[in-house]
Amino acid sequence: MKFDITTIGDAFEDVFVEPAINVKYDRSFASGRGICFEFGEKIPLNSVQYEVGGSACNIAVGMARFDFKTNFVTAIGEDSPAEKILNKLIDENVVIQSIIQNSEIKTGFSVVFSIDGERTIFAYHALKDYSKLKLKKNLQSRWIFLTSLGQNTDEIEKNIIANVAEQSTLFAWNPGAIQISKGATHYRHLLKCTSILFLNREEAIKFANFSDRPEIHEVMKKLFHLGPKMVVVTNGREGACAFDGREFHDAKSDPLIQRIDATGAGDAFATGFLGRLIKSDWKNPISPDEINDALKWGIKNSESVIGYIGAQMGLLSKSEITN
Repeated sequence: MKFDITTIGDAFEDVFVEPAINVKYDRSFASGRGICFEFGEKIPLNSVQYEVGGSACNIAVGMARFDFKTNFVTAIGEDSPAEKILNKLIDENVVIQSIIQNSEIKTGFSVVFSIDGERTIFAYHALKDYSKLKLKKNLQSRWIFLTSLGQNTDEIEKNIIANVAEQSTLFAWNPGAIQISKGATHYRHLLKCTSILFLNREEAIKFANFSDRPEIHEVMKKLFHLGPKMVVVTNGREGACAFDGREFHDAKSDPLIQRIDATGAGDAFATGFLGRLIKSDWKNPISPDEINDALKWGIKNSESVIGYIGAQMGLLSKSEITN
Protein backbone atom coordinates (compact mmCIF):
# COMPACT_ATOMS: atom_id res chain seq x y z
CA MET A 1 0.00 0.00 0.00
CA LYS A 2 1.28 3.46 -0.88
CA PHE A 3 0.55 6.35 1.46
CA ASP A 4 0.51 10.09 0.96
CA ILE A 5 1.93 10.56 4.45
CA THR A 6 3.12 8.53 7.44
CA THR A 7 3.21 10.23 10.84
CA ILE A 8 5.45 8.96 13.64
CA GLY A 9 5.12 9.79 17.33
CA ASP A 10 2.82 9.56 20.33
CA ALA A 11 -0.91 9.08 20.80
CA PHE A 12 -2.58 10.14 24.04
CA GLU A 13 -5.85 10.18 25.83
CA ASP A 14 -6.12 13.84 26.83
CA VAL A 15 -8.12 14.99 29.82
CA PHE A 16 -8.82 18.74 29.67
CA VAL A 17 -9.56 20.42 32.98
CA GLU A 18 -10.33 24.05 33.72
CA PRO A 19 -9.31 24.59 37.35
CA ALA A 20 -10.76 27.43 39.41
CA ILE A 21 -7.34 28.92 40.07
CA ASN A 22 -5.77 32.33 39.62
CA VAL A 23 -2.92 33.13 37.26
CA LYS A 24 0.09 34.70 38.96
CA TYR A 25 1.99 37.43 37.12
CA ASP A 26 5.65 37.19 38.07
CA ARG A 27 8.86 37.89 36.14
CA SER A 28 10.47 34.84 37.74
CA PHE A 29 8.47 32.79 35.21
CA ALA A 30 9.94 32.76 31.69
CA SER A 31 6.53 33.63 30.24
CA GLY A 32 5.82 36.19 32.95
CA ARG A 33 2.83 34.15 34.14
CA GLY A 34 2.42 31.03 36.24
CA ILE A 35 0.02 28.89 38.24
CA CYS A 36 0.61 28.34 41.94
CA PHE A 37 -1.23 26.26 44.53
CA GLU A 38 -0.43 24.86 47.95
CA PHE A 39 0.31 21.22 48.74
CA GLY A 40 -2.79 19.50 50.02
CA GLU A 41 -5.11 22.07 48.49
CA LYS A 42 -8.36 20.84 46.92
CA ILE A 43 -8.98 22.77 43.70
CA PRO A 44 -12.44 22.66 42.10
CA LEU A 45 -12.72 22.18 38.35
CA ASN A 46 -15.03 24.31 36.23
CA SER A 47 -15.09 21.69 33.46
CA VAL A 48 -13.66 18.33 32.36
CA GLN A 49 -13.44 16.99 28.79
CA TYR A 50 -11.91 13.78 27.37
CA GLU A 51 -10.27 13.78 23.94
CA VAL A 52 -7.69 11.91 21.85
CA GLY A 53 -4.40 13.71 21.18
CA GLY A 54 -0.63 13.55 20.74
CA SER A 55 1.15 15.50 17.99
CA ALA A 56 1.57 12.64 15.52
CA CYS A 57 -2.01 11.51 16.15
CA ASN A 58 -3.32 15.05 15.62
CA ILE A 59 -1.45 15.41 12.33
CA ALA A 60 -2.61 11.99 11.16
CA VAL A 61 -6.24 12.91 11.80
CA GLY A 62 -5.77 16.32 10.15
CA MET A 63 -4.19 14.83 7.04
CA ALA A 64 -6.93 12.20 6.76
CA ARG A 65 -9.52 15.01 6.85
CA PHE A 66 -7.76 16.47 3.80
CA ASP A 67 -8.47 13.10 2.09
CA PHE A 68 -4.81 12.01 2.09
CA LYS A 69 -4.03 8.31 2.52
CA THR A 70 -2.54 8.51 6.02
CA ASN A 71 -0.51 5.94 7.94
CA PHE A 72 0.32 6.27 11.66
CA VAL A 73 3.29 4.72 13.51
CA THR A 74 3.02 4.66 17.30
CA ALA A 75 2.90 2.33 20.30
CA ILE A 76 -0.05 1.91 22.66
CA GLY A 77 -1.22 -0.54 25.29
CA GLU A 78 -4.21 -2.84 25.38
CA ASP A 79 -6.21 -0.69 27.77
CA SER A 80 -9.23 1.61 27.67
CA PRO A 81 -7.34 4.68 26.38
CA ALA A 82 -5.90 2.55 23.56
CA GLU A 83 -9.39 1.46 22.54
CA LYS A 84 -10.52 5.10 22.40
CA ILE A 85 -7.51 6.05 20.26
CA LEU A 86 -8.02 3.18 17.80
CA ASN A 87 -11.74 3.87 17.46
CA LYS A 88 -11.02 7.54 16.77
CA LEU A 89 -8.40 6.74 14.13
CA ILE A 90 -10.68 4.23 12.41
CA ASP A 91 -13.52 6.77 12.38
CA GLU A 92 -11.14 9.31 10.77
CA ASN A 93 -9.93 6.81 8.10
CA VAL A 94 -6.35 6.70 9.39
CA VAL A 95 -4.55 3.42 8.59
CA ILE A 96 -3.66 1.68 11.87
CA GLN A 97 -1.74 -1.39 10.68
CA SER A 98 1.60 0.13 11.71
CA ILE A 99 0.52 0.74 15.31
CA ILE A 100 2.26 -1.45 17.89
CA GLN A 101 0.01 -2.79 20.64
CA ASN A 102 1.59 -4.32 23.73
CA SER A 103 -0.11 -5.34 26.97
CA GLU A 104 3.04 -4.35 28.90
CA ILE A 105 2.67 -0.72 27.76
CA LYS A 106 0.35 1.78 29.40
CA THR A 107 -1.10 4.01 26.71
CA GLY A 108 0.04 7.64 26.74
CA PHE A 109 -2.05 9.92 28.89
CA SER A 110 -2.07 13.65 29.58
CA VAL A 111 -3.86 16.13 31.82
CA VAL A 112 -4.20 19.56 30.24
CA PHE A 113 -4.77 22.59 32.47
CA SER A 114 -6.60 25.15 30.34
CA ILE A 115 -6.63 28.70 31.72
CA ASP A 116 -7.27 31.94 29.82
CA GLY A 117 -6.83 30.25 26.43
CA GLU A 118 -3.38 28.90 27.36
CA ARG A 119 -2.48 25.44 28.57
CA THR A 120 -0.08 23.54 30.80
CA ILE A 121 0.29 19.83 30.09
CA PHE A 122 1.18 16.94 32.39
CA ALA A 123 2.08 14.07 30.04
CA TYR A 124 2.79 10.37 30.53
CA HIS A 125 4.54 8.77 27.55
CA ALA A 126 3.74 5.13 26.82
CA LEU A 127 7.21 4.31 25.53
CA LYS A 128 10.31 4.71 27.63
CA ASP A 129 12.46 3.29 24.84
CA TYR A 130 11.61 4.63 21.38
CA SER A 131 13.92 2.14 19.69
CA LYS A 132 10.84 -0.11 19.61
CA LEU A 133 9.32 2.13 16.94
CA LYS A 134 10.34 0.97 13.48
CA LEU A 135 9.24 1.67 9.93
CA LYS A 136 8.19 -1.32 7.88
CA LYS A 137 10.74 -2.33 5.25
CA ASN A 138 10.06 -0.84 1.83
CA LEU A 139 7.46 1.54 3.26
CA GLN A 140 5.88 3.40 0.37
CA SER A 141 4.96 6.85 1.64
CA ARG A 142 5.28 10.11 -0.24
CA TRP A 143 5.93 12.01 3.01
CA ILE A 144 7.07 11.06 6.52
CA PHE A 145 6.27 13.42 9.41
CA LEU A 146 8.22 12.89 12.64
CA THR A 147 6.97 14.60 15.80
CA SER A 148 8.27 14.69 19.38
CA LEU A 149 9.78 11.50 20.78
CA GLY A 150 11.43 10.46 24.04
CA GLN A 151 14.75 8.69 24.55
CA ASN A 152 16.60 6.21 22.31
CA THR A 153 15.52 7.44 18.90
CA ASP A 154 18.62 6.40 16.93
CA GLU A 155 16.88 3.41 15.34
CA ILE A 156 13.85 5.30 14.02
CA GLU A 157 16.12 8.11 12.79
CA LYS A 158 18.18 5.56 10.81
CA ASN A 159 14.95 4.08 9.41
CA ILE A 160 13.82 7.50 8.22
CA ILE A 161 17.17 8.42 6.64
CA ALA A 162 17.27 5.07 4.83
CA ASN A 163 13.69 5.47 3.60
CA VAL A 164 14.37 8.99 2.32
CA ALA A 165 17.46 7.73 0.45
CA GLU A 166 15.95 4.53 -0.95
CA GLN A 167 12.35 5.60 -1.66
CA SER A 168 12.91 9.33 -2.38
CA THR A 169 10.51 10.06 0.46
CA LEU A 170 10.03 13.67 1.57
CA PHE A 171 10.53 14.27 5.28
CA ALA A 172 8.97 16.85 7.63
CA TRP A 173 10.09 17.19 11.24
CA ASN A 174 8.77 18.90 14.35
CA PRO A 175 11.35 18.14 17.09
CA GLY A 176 10.17 17.59 20.65
CA ALA A 177 11.56 18.92 23.93
CA ILE A 178 14.28 16.26 24.24
CA GLN A 179 15.50 16.80 20.68
CA ILE A 180 15.45 20.59 21.10
CA SER A 181 17.49 20.36 24.31
CA LYS A 182 20.23 18.47 22.43
CA GLY A 183 20.44 21.22 19.81
CA ALA A 184 20.30 21.27 16.04
CA THR A 185 23.97 20.42 15.45
CA HIS A 186 23.38 17.08 17.18
CA TYR A 187 20.90 16.23 14.42
CA ARG A 188 22.85 17.27 11.32
CA HIS A 189 22.34 13.77 9.90
CA LEU A 190 18.55 14.15 10.13
CA LEU A 191 18.39 17.81 9.12
CA LYS A 192 20.26 17.08 5.89
CA CYS A 193 17.36 14.93 4.69
CA THR A 194 14.61 17.20 6.06
CA SER A 195 12.34 18.91 3.53
CA ILE A 196 10.45 21.03 6.09
CA LEU A 197 11.49 21.81 9.67
CA PHE A 198 8.61 23.04 11.86
CA LEU A 199 9.21 24.88 15.15
CA ASN A 200 7.64 27.61 17.19
CA ARG A 201 9.65 30.74 17.97
CA GLU A 202 10.91 29.65 21.40
CA GLU A 203 11.78 26.17 20.14
CA ALA A 204 13.69 27.60 17.18
CA ILE A 205 15.83 29.84 19.40
CA LYS A 206 16.70 26.96 21.74
CA PHE A 207 17.27 24.46 18.91
CA ALA A 208 19.65 26.87 17.16
CA ASN A 209 21.47 27.37 20.48
CA PHE A 210 21.09 31.13 20.84
CA SER A 211 21.64 32.35 24.39
CA ASP A 212 19.91 35.70 23.82
CA ARG A 213 16.71 36.59 21.94
CA PRO A 214 17.86 37.21 18.35
CA GLU A 215 15.82 38.40 15.40
CA ILE A 216 13.88 35.34 14.21
CA HIS A 217 15.11 35.60 10.60
CA GLU A 218 18.67 35.16 11.89
CA VAL A 219 17.60 32.01 13.72
CA MET A 220 15.88 30.61 10.64
CA LYS A 221 18.93 31.24 8.46
CA LYS A 222 21.16 29.39 10.91
CA LEU A 223 18.82 26.39 10.97
CA PHE A 224 18.45 26.42 7.18
CA HIS A 225 22.23 26.19 6.72
CA LEU A 226 22.23 22.94 8.71
CA GLY A 227 20.34 21.18 5.92
CA PRO A 228 16.53 21.51 5.75
CA LYS A 229 15.06 22.71 2.47
CA MET A 230 12.60 24.95 4.30
CA VAL A 231 12.31 26.28 7.86
CA VAL A 232 8.87 27.25 9.16
CA VAL A 233 8.44 29.05 12.48
CA THR A 234 5.15 29.86 14.18
CA ASN A 235 4.79 32.71 16.65
CA GLY A 236 1.42 32.30 18.34
CA ARG A 237 -0.88 35.28 17.86
CA GLU A 238 1.71 36.95 15.59
CA GLY A 239 1.37 34.38 12.78
CA ALA A 240 4.12 32.41 11.05
CA CYS A 241 7.15 32.72 8.76
CA ALA A 242 8.70 30.37 6.19
CA PHE A 243 12.25 30.55 4.78
CA ASP A 244 13.18 28.59 1.65
CA GLY A 245 16.78 29.82 1.33
CA ARG A 246 15.78 32.57 -1.09
CA GLU A 247 13.34 34.76 0.78
CA PHE A 248 11.20 34.99 3.89
CA HIS A 249 7.45 34.60 3.64
CA ASP A 250 5.37 36.04 6.48
CA ALA A 251 1.69 35.59 7.30
CA LYS A 252 -0.29 37.21 10.10
CA SER A 253 -2.95 35.69 12.32
CA ASP A 254 -6.32 37.32 12.83
CA PRO A 255 -6.07 39.14 16.20
CA LEU A 256 -9.86 38.99 16.61
CA ILE A 257 -10.08 35.17 16.57
CA GLN A 258 -11.41 33.87 19.88
CA ARG A 259 -8.82 31.72 21.64
CA ILE A 260 -10.50 29.07 23.82
CA ASP A 261 -7.68 26.50 24.01
CA ALA A 262 -4.25 26.59 22.37
CA THR A 263 -3.67 22.81 22.57
CA GLY A 264 -2.77 21.42 19.14
CA ALA A 265 -2.47 24.81 17.46
CA GLY A 266 1.04 24.04 16.20
CA ASP A 267 -0.01 20.61 14.95
CA ALA A 268 -2.97 22.13 13.12
CA PHE A 269 -0.72 24.74 11.52
CA ALA A 270 1.76 22.09 10.34
CA THR A 271 -1.11 19.99 8.97
CA GLY A 272 -2.51 22.88 6.98
CA PHE A 273 0.88 24.05 5.71
CA LEU A 274 2.02 20.60 4.62
CA GLY A 275 -1.42 19.69 3.32
CA ARG A 276 -1.15 22.52 0.79
CA LEU A 277 2.38 21.60 -0.28
CA ILE A 278 1.73 17.88 -0.68
CA LYS A 279 0.11 18.85 -3.98
CA SER A 280 3.35 20.52 -5.15
CA ASP A 281 6.17 18.99 -7.15
CA TRP A 282 8.91 19.19 -4.55
CA LYS A 283 11.62 18.42 -7.12
CA ASN A 284 11.20 21.93 -8.49
CA PRO A 285 11.53 25.10 -6.38
CA ILE A 286 8.30 25.77 -4.55
CA SER A 287 6.80 28.99 -5.86
CA PRO A 288 6.26 31.96 -3.52
CA ASP A 289 2.52 31.73 -4.22
CA GLU A 290 2.43 28.12 -3.05
CA ILE A 291 4.38 28.94 0.11
CA ASN A 292 2.09 31.86 0.90
CA ASP A 293 -0.95 29.65 0.29
CA ALA A 294 0.54 27.04 2.63
CA LEU A 295 0.98 29.66 5.36
CA LYS A 296 -2.65 30.70 4.93
CA TRP A 297 -3.83 27.09 5.14
CA GLY A 298 -1.75 26.55 8.27
CA ILE A 299 -3.04 29.67 10.01
CA LYS A 300 -6.65 28.98 9.01
CA ASN A 301 -6.45 25.43 10.40
CA SER A 302 -4.78 26.62 13.59
CA GLU A 303 -7.32 29.42 14.13
CA SER A 304 -10.11 26.87 13.79
CA VAL A 305 -8.55 24.50 16.36
CA ILE A 306 -8.05 27.14 19.05
CA GLY A 307 -11.78 27.82 18.97
CA TYR A 308 -12.42 24.42 20.60
CA ILE A 309 -11.18 22.45 23.58
CA GLY A 310 -8.86 19.72 22.37
CA ALA A 311 -6.45 19.36 19.49
CA GLN A 312 -8.66 17.63 16.91
CA MET A 313 -12.22 18.91 17.10
CA GLY A 314 -11.50 22.03 15.05
CA LEU A 315 -9.32 20.42 12.38
CA LEU A 316 -10.73 21.41 9.00
CA SER A 317 -11.67 19.16 6.11
CA LYS A 318 -10.36 19.67 2.59
CA SER A 319 -13.52 21.47 1.48
CA GLU A 320 -13.57 23.68 4.60
CA ILE A 321 -9.98 24.86 4.25
CA THR A 322 -10.27 25.64 0.53
CA ASN A 323 -13.44 27.74 0.92
